[in-house]
Amino acid sequence: MVDQTSDKIKQLLDAVSQATTGEMVSELAHKTVKITEVADQIIQPETIELLTTLVEVSKSLQQTLVEIKQLEENGVLKSLAQLAELINGMKQAMTSSMVSDMFEKSIKMIEVADVMLQNGSINMAEGVVNAFNKAQLDRKGKDPLTAMQLSRSMFDRETREGLSLLLFFLKSLSTELK
Repeated sequence: MVDQTSDKIKQLLDAVSQATTGEMVSELAHKTVKITEVADQIIQPETIELLTTLVEVSKSLQQTLVEIKQLEENGVLKSLAQLAELINGMKQAMTSSMVSDMFEKSIKMIEVADVMLQNGSINMAEGVVNAFNKAQLDRKGKDPLTAMQLSRSMFDRETREGLSLLLFFLKSLSTELK
C-alpha cells in the first residue's frame, strides 16, 4: 500500500514536472517572494499592535457604525453634510474685508453691551418687565380708561413722572437715531 501511494505521488510529481515550463516555475518563485515580503510586512510589531488594538476596540467600533447608520437612516447625516457644504461655501465666499467688518461689528456690539451693563441695564430691564407684568395684572378684566379717567390720572405725580420719562426717552431716541 505504501509503495502504491509512493508510486502515485511520484507519477503526480512527474506529470507536474512535465507540465510546467521554466517560465511557470520562475513566475511561481517570483510570487512566492512577493508573498513572503507581504507576510514580513504584516508581521511587523506595528501591524501586530494595530491588529491587537482593533480586536480591543471592535465592540466600540461596531457600536459607532450602528450609530452612524441610524444617523444616516434618520437623515441627520445628510443634513450635517449639507450644513458642512453650506459652511464651506460661506467660508470660500467670504473676503478678508468681510471678516474684518464682522469683527469690527462684533467688537462694537461687545462695547455697547459692556456700556449697558455698566449703566445698570439689566436691573432696568428687569424693572421694566416687572412694571409691565404688574400693569397687566392690574388691568386684567377691566375696561379701558375713559377720557375723563385719563385726564384725572394726570393729577397723579407717579403717572406724570412716568409719562415725562417716556416722553424724554422718545425725544432722545429720535435724536440718537438721526
